[in-house]
Amino acid sequence: MTEIKKSRVLITGAASGLGRRMARGVAERGGHPILWDLDGNGLEALRREIGGDSFVCDVSDREAVYRLAKEVGPVDILINNAGVVSGERFLDIPDGKIERSFAVNTLALFWTTKAFLPSMIEKGRGHLVTIASAAGLIGVSKLTDYAASKFAAVGLD
Repeated sequence: MTEIKKSRVLITGAASGLGRRMARGVAERGGHPILWDLDGNGLEALRREIGGDSFVCDVSDREAVYRLAKEVGPVDILINNAGVVSGERFLDIPDGKIERSFAVNTLALFWTTKAFLPSMIEKGRGHLVTIASAAGLIGVSKLTDYAASKFAAVGLD
């Protein structure tokens, strides 16, 4: 298992919620947090609080992920945490929100993993972590798009 201390740990969706908590935990354990999120203000506030590096990134944008991954360089631990949820009944979810759920909750996992896994393989060590949900294993009312996208995330892992 990769030690967090002195490890470069990239966390997507780091500006708030679970991502923010994990980033604090990484810093407390002596790791170097690399924070990605769409919320630049939240990222900068967190970076000032815990250190590390912060980058505004839309993980659903494949080219942006690949470009930024080159700038960031190799990481020891990749935590795919970014996620969105509509919270609406199936027939009420706008098509665009369904597409966004899959772009962020599922396809982004492919882009980040493809960007960082090769260097882990080359070094012979590293960890990929996906924050999914129990909703990816069982259906949940008003979470149809979320549950389906997290089911796909579980399937990828």
